[in-house]
Amino acid sequence: MEEKQNSETLTENHILEILGDAICDVGYWSWWTTDLPAVINIEFGGTQLYFPPASVSEPPNSQIVIQLKNPKPISFLTMKESLDESEEKWFDKLHDDKIQHLSCSRYFTFTDDKLIAEIINDAKTITTIHGYSPKYENFLSEKYKLSFWAGNYGFAAASEKIRIFAKSGEIAIKQIPAVNSEWWIYWRKYWDLRNTKNPLPKDYACEVTIPAR
Repeated sequence: MEEKQNSETLTENHILEILGDAICDVGYWSWWTTDLPAVINIEFGGTQLYFPPASVSEPPNSQIVIQLKNPKPISFLTMKESLDESEEKWFDKLHDDKIQHLSCSRYFTFTDDKLIAEIINDAKTITTIHGYSPKYENFLSEKYKLSFWAGNYGFAAASEKIRIFAKSGEIAIKQIPAVNSEWWIYWRKYWDLRNTKNPLPKDYACEVTIPAR
């Protein structure tokens, strides 16, 4: 009850910071799709958000979709000025499940305008598929923003509204602190039981979030 009360006092920006950390710590960018001009959906796996598993033989499904509704600009970024043949149209290949998932980095934010500007300025190539370039000053004044690097590839977009979906359905933004806290409780149990006779089902996110020795 105390945890719930504390989470209710957080600002939306603070909750989005928690969400960003829960995605980028060990998460990966797995897919994206659009229905323009209405929405763009960005899918991530390996998040530190707990949603109950479908069965006791499976780990929790921590896959989520960030939906940017009524997007203004949408751009794909690269760290390189020129791409080889295997890298060209990488974002289309990610959409078509033709390349491996892209591991997120700590350069990931919904709220930090300074970091957003740094991410965009570091891009050698910007491919804008909708709206205006994120280099325009008004990008930072949009209501909701998401910008990140996943290896040599990145993303920058802004929208009027943001929604979050898990496999079970929509997750209200105010629920994020609780499902993040629940994940850490689960993570501790995972490692407490890992080398016992009754370990929990193997979980990628837990395996790469290793306890300090």
